[in-house]
Amino acid sequence: MKKAKFTVLFEDSLDGSKKGLGLKAKHGLSILLETDRPKSTILVDTGQSSEILLHNMEALGVSLEKIDVILLSHGHYDHTGGLLELLKKVKEDVHIIAHPDALKPKFKASPKLQRIGFPLTPSQIEAYKNRFVLAKNSVLIADGVLSTGEVERTTSYEKPYGFWTVKDQMFVEDVMCDDQALVLSLEGRGLAVISGCAHAGVVNTIRQAQKLTGVDEVYAIVGGLHLKDSKKEVIDATIEDLVKVDPRFIFPCHCTGSEPISRLREAFGGRVRRVKTGDVIEI
Repeated sequence: MKKAKFTVLFEDSLDGSKKGLGLKAKHGLSILLETDRPKSTILVDTGQSSEILLHNMEALGVSLEKIDVILLSHGHYDHTGGLLELLKKVKEDVHIIAHPDALKPKFKASPKLQRIGFPLTPSQIEAYKNRFVLAKNSVLIADGVLSTGEVERTTSYEKPYGFWTVKDQMFVEDVMCDDQALVLSLEGRGLAVISGCAHAGVVNTIRQAQKLTGVDEVYAIVGGLHLKDSKKEVIDATIEDLVKVDPRFIFPCHCTGSEPISRLREAFGGRVRRVKTGDVIEI
């Protein structure tokens, strides 16, 4: 594809210049992708609130009719909370692509045990079962647009921690097998990788995208990189490997964290642009 447009519909913060639009911000992420290919308008995640998501869509002039596919990057509430109401309003042929583990119970134990998982009840999932495409592997969504599917873990330093799920009626560590990203092939420029949180690790995710497409060049990285609470050595190793990737642009947001973004700017300069609710990226 030659062109792609990303609109940040839901993110943790607002740019002061956008306040006149009446946008709302809350912890979570939802990004709308539009391309020059047919049937390739994709909503990546739905934020944690349908009320805020739908409000921001209206404020930004984004029609629900545009959406062809919904991709869930993983099963946490701040990426799936807006899904149920959205399903009631989008076209009936809109499918939701997700890893099967995204629907499993999910918890975190800090500062206390909290449910942080998929918001739909089993009966609601059953009611919309024909809309779900549950796949561990990559899904080709449109020409030049695909999901990574389950991300192979190849680095030694990118390991999810602090998350739990239930297996055989017991709490076990959740290694976030459901984490995935969206990949675009841009003619003559390389790949654009859109992550929700990159719980699998942004470097692992990029390597997965390169492996799936056979393309080494990375033009843009967009989304949450989940470095906010990472140790210095993890941030150091991540940036060291990203320098080797040499992306043309990095558009971090959500769970990336202020300090890691500052570190990215030290390494990449003006190629790093932090994005917020209401921002539009055209590449």
